[in-house]
Amino acid sequence: MELYIFAAAAFCGGLYFVIRNVLLMRDEGKLIAYLQTSPKSKALVARYGMEETIRKSNNVFLPLGCIIGCSLLAVAVRNILIIVGAI
Repeated sequence: MELYIFAAAAFCGGLYFVIRNVLLMRDEGKLIAYLQTSPKSKALVARYGMEETIRKSNNVFLPLGCIIGCSLLAVAVRNILIIVGAI
């Protein structure tokens, strides 16, 4: 039973991270709103400034989040295939 729960959680988490990061990469207004409201990003904005934080987010953090989300999706699909018996 816990195998199903882990696979479902990994799939949902991966899908959430990929969709959120792609939306933030595509719409700079949403990214700015996120950077102004998130406690973690407020520290980055205070340290580097808004423009530098936007540049770092678009070049480093959001693509890295997409990679992590895709990795979670791959692990989830692999586990589901193992559970079902396809692999």
